[in-house]
Amino acid sequence: MHVGLSNKFSIQGSKRKIVSLQFSDKTVEDYSKGLSIGDPSDLNTSQFPQLYIPVGKKQMFQKVDRFSVLQPIKKEEDKLTDKDIMRQLQESPEHKLEDQIPKALVGSQSARSYFQHYKVLNKVKQQNEYHKINDSIQTQMLKQAESQDVLPCKLGLIKLNGNESQISINNHHYGDKYISVLSEGLRQNQGVKEFLLSNNRIKQNGAVTILNQIGKQATVLDLSKNDIGQLGVDCLCQQLQMRENKMEVINIEDNKLGDKFVMKILKCLINTQNKVKVLNISKNFLTNEICDLIKEMIMQLDLLEELYIHWNQIKGSGGQKIFEALIENKNMIVFDGSWNSFGISENSNCTQKVCDFLSQNKIMLHCDLSANQFTLQDCKLIANSLKPNRTMYGFHFTGNWGVVDPRGFLIIDDNAQQKVLGDTLRIKGLEQVTTQRHEDVCWICEGWQEQVFDWIPDGECDPLFLHMNFEEYKQVYIPKRNDGTYKLSLMIPTGQTQFLFTVIDNQMIAANYENIKFGHVIKFKMNGINVSCQLDNINIVKKLKHFQLMDKKEMKALTSVLPRTPDPIYIPPKLKKQKRIWSFPISIWFKDFRFENEEFLRKCFEKDWSCSKISKVVKNLDEFNEVKNLLWKDYKMIKETYKWYSSYNPSGDVWSISSNVITDFSSQTELVDNKTFKLSDLDLKFIATCAASIEYKGNYRNPERALCRYQFMEFLVRVSDDKYLKQKQANNMIDSVQMILDQCRPIMQQYNAQKWRDERYFNEQCDDCLKYYKTLLNYVYNRYSIKKVKPGQKKFMCLDELHEICGQAGLFDEKFVDRDADLAFNLSMMLQIDELESDRIFQMTFVEFMEAIARIAEKVSLPAAPDMSWEQRQQQPLHIKLERLLILLAQTCASEEYKQQYGNPQKSIFDVQPDDD
Repeated sequence: MHVGLSNKFSIQGSKRKIVSLQFSDKTVEDYSKGLSIGDPSDLNTSQFPQLYIPVGKKQMFQKVDRFSVLQPIKKEEDKLTDKDIMRQLQESPEHKLEDQIPKALVGSQSARSYFQHYKVLNKVKQQNEYHKINDSIQTQMLKQAESQDVLPCKLGLIKLNGNESQISINNHHYGDKYISVLSEGLRQNQGVKEFLLSNNRIKQNGAVTILNQIGKQATVLDLSKNDIGQLGVDCLCQQLQMRENKMEVINIEDNKLGDKFVMKILKCLINTQNKVKVLNISKNFLTNEICDLIKEMIMQLDLLEELYIHWNQIKGSGGQKIFEALIENKNMIVFDGSWNSFGISENSNCTQKVCDFLSQNKIMLHCDLSANQFTLQDCKLIANSLKPNRTMYGFHFTGNWGVVDPRGFLIIDDNAQQKVLGDTLRIKGLEQVTTQRHEDVCWICEGWQEQVFDWIPDGECDPLFLHMNFEEYKQVYIPKRNDGTYKLSLMIPTGQTQFLFTVIDNQMIAANYENIKFGHVIKFKMNGINVSCQLDNINIVKKLKHFQLMDKKEMKALTSVLPRTPDPIYIPPKLKKQKRIWSFPISIWFKDFRFENEEFLRKCFEKDWSCSKISKVVKNLDEFNEVKNLLWKDYKMIKETYKWYSSYNPSGDVWSISSNVITDFSSQTELVDNKTFKLSDLDLKFIATCAASIEYKGNYRNPERALCRYQFMEFLVRVSDDKYLKQKQANNMIDSVQMILDQCRPIMQQYNAQKWRDERYFNEQCDDCLKYYKTLLNYVYNRYSIKKVKPGQKKFMCLDELHEICGQAGLFDEKFVDRDADLAFNLSMMLQIDELESDRIFQMTFVEFMEAIARIAEKVSLPAAPDMSWEQRQQQPLHIKLERLLILLAQTCASEEYKQQYGNPQKSIFDVQPDDD
């Protein structure tokens, strides 16, 4: 037998004995004398840079370099003892067996070493059996492949790159045999947590095999597009019921399980209060029968964030139950109910529940209701309910009536045909799934990004409009900001967006943006007029192709732009300059309105001072007079503060400050610090102030457990005595009163009813509006001023009647409550000298009624145009808000006879522009 060692030497001999050694054409024979080297196939010459030759009878070895010249071997057998031999054997390097050598599962050499392992599998099996070594992962997989009579495959466990904790073999069609091979490989590998096994021809037996193996370690399980059947469902339920179960994502889409088996899984999830965050039961022939369980699951699984029921057979009655649960749900952020039949009513109220869900749920971020057979009328209702939703960043409605535009609005065109469906976009959590533009826009799926468009002004720029190519260059108004700049933040798609500006009817590009050669004619509409322009260059902005809009950890959008934020509305100047010069004396208020001059305020102060019991607190006469001077200097601030706080919780019709309101006041001004002055001290001072005025006991205008105007001033003095003087922070009452006024001043000086009149109400436009609608105002005032007016008494309006007007007009909501109506009434009432002996403080005259209506209009802020956001509504001029409210009052509070006689106003008087002079 001949075994080659190198190009320099060779060994010749039988299987078990070297006969001769050939080295550089020289032969040394019979050196071995029976040297045993094992099977020649085990000899790997590349690993032996040196050769050991037996010497003497005791088979000792002398090292010979394979490149050195052979020297005569000296016999040294008499020099070596048994101990030397044992020492040399122990010091010789140990040769590791194949399955004792660690082999990476991921990396550039993992696949090569795996197939090399396959070549020596028989040897490895013999080694492991002889030495009682546990099989490695590679050996387990190869042995199982051999037993199943299939070719060895990597099966996602052995891979070039990727995460060791994930197995991804989607769409490989492996089948049950290979799944059993994978299961064997996972016996020793407990580090894999994510199993993506979609579309692998996994049947019942294969599902049982893999689920039994991974049930305790899997966090993500994707068995979609397989056929796991009853046995697979039973095994999955067993794993879900185990205490060690960690599954957070379960995908069994397209297993054609039907209601019976999916219901079994849902019951298991509900009963075990599982930690599942994502559940996909799409394409399983589900019907209305399962919807009670789906509703219960949504209500009970607090961690469930994503639910997919795409392409099933759920109709209106079943959909109603699902959306009833979604309305109340506070955790789910993704819902895919596409390709069902929610629009087939079956005498249900599903569409209304969808509308309630869209308008009330503030948690959902991504929703797909595509292809649900909604009628045209249903789609209109859904579109209106979606408008105020500012939290849903992705909404899909393909296959129904309407199109989702770039702002997120669902636009319904009565004249459009219902769309013929092609390939629809499937949502996938909060991830971007495409870089292509679709007719129905989804910011999340298409990776839309925020862009701030700004224009550097050079002279007069208003009106300024933006035109973008993906919107067919429609006009978008950019209003001038308070700081004089022109900026507007919008969402734009990935890739390149072309745009231009229109500055006072002139189309141009901005110098602060990149531009490219263009040379085409652009056609669009400007204020309803067709416009054509040709530009040599056009501005462009580029966005990343791949962008994740949502931050999954914080569950919030990486943009400041809210969905369905209407574009700013350009309102051209309405009324040209009048020939007359407007002034207050020619206004509607001049005759009856009384300003608060210093003389009148002094009379009010003296009345309050005489009624109060401050003399019992400040007993030193000199200090008493100085305290009076201090309070007079800040009397206007004190009485304005009282007017605001007395409106919060009046005692019937009587304006007064209750103990709860005074607690709020002390909290805002930080009077109570729980050190020098506690809440219990505040209550004692409040009670002492109320009890001091015994001569007014029984006067209904002075409630026993609330503060009137004169008592509020006394209350401040009592608190200053307790908080500052008794705590030795002040030397006398003069200092203590000054200290409390200084501490409360930052809060108290905010309240000024006259400031609103001067800045917002007393102007030419509001005057014109009130004069134009004076007939209506007179009619409403006289119609409602009847409850407390005695025979022969001049008409006045009480607080209840103003509330009745607001209720009749439908003004009360979460932004306008009873307290707002109370505040509007009281702030509109003119100051009275004596509030203890006159009912005038709660008898509203006509001029005060007009102001109260204006204050209500300011708070309600009815929109002058459709689709205005709340911020835009608040920024409207007061005369626009006032006119919108008066038109509403004409429609809701006027009788049919009045409407027939005076008409029912619909259009704004500010839309009419007079002819030029």
